[in-house]
Amino acid sequence: MTKFVKGVMIGTLVSAGMVWMYSETTSRDKKKLMKKGRKFLRDMGM
Repeated sequence: MTKFVKGVMIGTLVSAGMVWMYSETTSRDKKKLMKKGRKFLRDMGM
């Protein structure tokens, strides 16, 4: 149960971060955004 709640919280944070990063950048920077997102996920330990 605790693992599930933790997973949901992390998922919510990640998706919120992705939406925020997406709104901060233009479509021109999509490749840079994807790299940033992958690096972020790797740092989070996923």
